[in-house]
Amino acid sequence: MNQFYDVSKLTIGQHVGVEIDPHVLNYPLSADKSIWVADQGDRSFVLRFFRPDRGELDDFIRTARRYAAVKHPAITPSYPPFYSDLWVFALSAVCGGERLFSFLGKYPEGAPLNVILSVFDPIAKALDQVHQRDYVHGHLDLNSVHVVNGIGVMTGFGSHHWLERITEEDMDRRFMPPEYLKRKQKRTPASDRYMFMRLLVAAFAGESWLDQGSLHDLPDSLPNLSDDAWHAIRNWTRPAERHRPKSLVEVMRLLRASLFETSNKANAKPVKSRVLTAKRRRQLAKGAAYSSAAGVALLATALLWPSAEELPTNKGKKATAKSTPTQTSFDGLPQTLEEALQVGGTAPKVEKVAPATFSMGDLNGVGDDNEYPVRKVLIPKGFYFSKHEVTFAQYDHFARTTGRALPPDNGWGRGQRPVINVSWYDAKAYTAWLSDQTGAEYRLPTEIEWEYSARAGSDTAFWYGNELKPGYSVCDSCGSQWDGVSSAPVGSQVANPFGLFDMHGNVAEWVEDCYHDNYEGAPTTNQVWLSDSCSGRVLRGGSWYDIPAVGRSATRYRADAALKASNWGFRVVRVIPDSQALANSE
Repeated sequence: MNQFYDVSKLTIGQHVGVEIDPHVLNYPLSADKSIWVADQGDRSFVLRFFRPDRGELDDFIRTARRYAAVKHPAITPSYPPFYSDLWVFALSAVCGGERLFSFLGKYPEGAPLNVILSVFDPIAKALDQVHQRDYVHGHLDLNSVHVVNGIGVMTGFGSHHWLERITEEDMDRRFMPPEYLKRKQKRTPASDRYMFMRLLVAAFAGESWLDQGSLHDLPDSLPNLSDDAWHAIRNWTRPAERHRPKSLVEVMRLLRASLFETSNKANAKPVKSRVLTAKRRRQLAKGAAYSSAAGVALLATALLWPSAEELPTNKGKKATAKSTPTQTSFDGLPQTLEEALQVGGTAPKVEKVAPATFSMGDLNGVGDDNEYPVRKVLIPKGFYFSKHEVTFAQYDHFARTTGRALPPDNGWGRGQRPVINVSWYDAKAYTAWLSDQTGAEYRLPTEIEWEYSARAGSDTAFWYGNELKPGYSVCDSCGSQWDGVSSAPVGSQVANPFGLFDMHGNVAEWVEDCYHDNYEGAPTTNQVWLSDSCSGRVLRGGSWYDIPAVGRSATRYRADAALKASNWGFRVVRVIPDSQALANSE
């Protein structure tokens, strides 16, 4: 009997697969560490590892090989599995875009019909086509659909069929068809159609409707849909299999016809908005860990968000600003947090940054090609951004606790100097550890978050103007005692209006995103920008070693994720749960 590697012991930066051209684990997408984003060469993949306690090896291999044949623009591609005496995992492409859960959050009282058609029409066509060949997605929910440039794309297609049971750990229970709750699960095209209709109704009526779950809780009428079409949609969403539509394309045709019938519709009852319970938020966040990377933002950002009840206090220690029972929105959250770690000490101090829209890229006509085209970017949700670059004291605490080697300090000293000689993988490992220690989600900043935080409301080359000023930056010829010599202790220069130090110079900082040669096709809403061909990661902010221009707010450059340098470090973002991330003013 093969002794496969225990997936719970997998770590960021670990090599899996073949020795000559291994996959390098990037970050986990599931709480049990069975699903990861990994790099191989210049490409990124989602790896799903076999778990002997969840099903049979033959079923895993057979399913992965069979579903590698599924090809459709609305389905992320899968590839033949890897199988050895130590490693067994399935592979699929990384999907960019935004999770449907996050996307629909912009429409709490229901999305417009034209938006719904754009998202769901390609999914309906894909499902009808693959169902004819007896392929089934099997776990459609708000986390397994991403929205890429307004188009819906399904991730993880068929990846759960080897499991003896699909459970709440694998998908959002609110979308499970009744046949999944029986002792012996039946997974058929009809199951997919039930889940699709639940998604569709959630898009029309607002995602919070799912907490009630009953069709009786839906409004009798919608302002953006004809009464006949809405009646048909509700009927097709009934639990019994005989009520489910035979063709999802026909459902979308009905909706397109309704698009021309509702422009002057009057006297429609408003859709009642409901607030998700804390319990359901936790369940949804848990399910999000099983979607593909993007996200991630966000996902990518999908690592176990805390419930609303857990912010802003943390295990055993209050936040630096006092919280009160009424602090349930972004404006009510403390401006500064410094959360306690289970092993003692605290996480890096972070400052609250509000939602905003800003222009990203070279605004002054002095940048490189990779800073164009300039575009307007929306940051719809607030976040916490670390006041300082992560220090040696903070990173050394992590390294000693986890048994990692301490990075060299080049003889300049440790303590409150920014940690250097750390790779992107090292930085990711640190953020994963912070998340585990605090119960909150920490990660590297997105490029969008980084540039907005660096600009702090400015449109100049540096947050303080277009010309260098002594006391504001550490770089080669910036006017400090450390210029071109070494890093400076964090906070040695003036903070920007957001209360953030060393955004220009000192050490260049790793961010989450894959590097792209320019901003063509870049996201216009805050999210991690990944790629099927991730040629490297992005560094921002310049350093003590670099000329001043490299430290501009818009400057960006590429580096291999495994490389380390004496002028590279990082800082962190502390994610705010969706229920609290939107400002009161929005």
